[in-house]
Amino acid sequence: MEHFIENVNKKREGAWSELYRRFYPALCNYALKIVRDADVAEDVVQDCFIKIWDSYIQFEDVPSLTAYLFRAVYTRSLNLVRDLGYAQGLHEKWGEKMLEEQEEMDPVIEIAVEEDVVNKFYAIIDELSEQQREVVLMSMDGAKVKEIAEKLHISENSVKTQKKRAYAYVRERLGEGLGAILFLLFS
Repeated sequence: MEHFIENVNKKREGAWSELYRRFYPALCNYALKIVRDADVAEDVVQDCFIKIWDSYIQFEDVPSLTAYLFRAVYTRSLNLVRDLGYAQGLHEKWGEKMLEEQEEMDPVIEIAVEEDVVNKFYAIIDELSEQQREVVLMSMDGAKVKEIAEKLHISENSVKTQKKRAYAYVRERLGEGLGAILFLLFS
């Protein structure tokens, strides 16, 4: 991940493609909650990526990048809603909701931490063998052992073994607690 941040800071296209792949869907969902229009949400996120690309900002690590991205999308979304004229009620309602949610942790930071864990999870999934990765991803999509076996042309026992090995590897790399939480979320 250190090289990833370094490459993002140096504006290398490969790193920015990876950044886009990992963050774009989550940022669009986040913006959509504020602007209530999928096309507008996508425009907001794209604007934020462009502004970061055009700026000289440097990020220390993935959590700081994640927090920056979510805060930028949040700010841009609220500004857009306000600028379009239908924002006053929504802005006040959203602001009140955000204040209520700040009991333990700033919601943007909480989302950033969650996104960082999910990004680590997918980076570890990318380290698995091709067959293990396919088994895990298909399982996350809700496919049953029998369906996976048929699609990959392997036995059901092979599916179970590959799944068990993959989960053990992910738990080892993430740590027992984070691994268990992610598998509960995705299983």
